[in-house]
Amino acid sequence: MKKLLVLLVMLITTISISAQERNELQKIDSLQYKLDNLQHDYDFLDCSFQLYQLATDLKNLNNDINTKSNGILINCYHSRYDSMLYRAYKDNYDASEENLTSSEHLAFSTIMNVMGKMESSFFSETEIKVLNHAIKNVESSLSAAKSALNYYNVVLGIYKDLH
Repeated sequence: MKKLLVLLVMLITTISISAQERNELQKIDSLQYKLDNLQHDYDFLDCSFQLYQLATDLKNLNNDINTKSNGILINCYHSRYDSMLYRAYKDNYDASEENLTSSEHLAFSTIMNVMGKMESSFFSETEIKVLNHAIKNVESSLSAAKSALNYYNVVLGIYKDLH
């Protein structure tokens, strides 16, 4: 009788341990699934943030360049030429040109990074559309900043011709 009781206790213990192991494996699988979802969401948010931040920076650069061009035009309108002011405008133009060049490199690397993540992550169609729209937004902002810099150069030439 004792042997039967000991055997029954061991059988129940074994079944209990086996059930606990299955529960732990299910919890691990559930946690892994949640972790994968969080990583996916993080990748998407990180990509979209980088693109929108870059587009915003380019738009700010564009606005700064246009503001300076307008200031030069106002001085042209009043026919006021100052050689020291011209040098300051020229230095600012050179700095803006360097800023735009570095922004171009940053835009290229950011877009390549995002495209790589788009290939390696399993983004939905909607997420891909959002990221592609953000990439087009960056490219449009970059083009606008280049146009603004060209305009700044033309206006700077007009100001120099006042001399």
